[in-house]
Amino acid sequence: METRREEIKRTLLAEIGEMLDDLLEWDERVSAPTLLEIEEAVLKLRQRVARRVAEVLLSEQEGARPVPGPTCPKCHQEMRYKWSGEVTVESRLGPLQVKRRYFYCERCQSGLFPPGSTASAMGAALE
Repeated sequence: METRREEIKRTLLAEIGEMLDDLLEWDERVSAPTLLEIEEAVLKLRQRVARRVAEVLLSEQEGARPVPGPTCPKCHQEMRYKWSGEVTVESRLGPLQVKRRYFYCERCQSGLFPPGSTASAMGAALE
């Protein structure tokens, strides 16, 4: 039976392999690319790989370490589960698509995407 870690690694390696194929196809199409062009292509690949790894780790984090009944940071009352889905969060790697559970406090009308900070709107940063 495949462990969670092995499954994540297999998935990421397959996706990274496809990204490398894209880079190699670009290299075959472009005749005599300059150092600058190669650097730009490699840096774009690095950014894609880094964002995807971060997305997977963030999305998997909740399943591995579920957040027990968060409390509202304002009123300290229990927040209610509202929905699950993908959200876009801004990070130093750029925008990330992550699967998260969203909790909402009716009293304070504020939301939370654990384990990050409070979010008043979609796309707020996770800490």
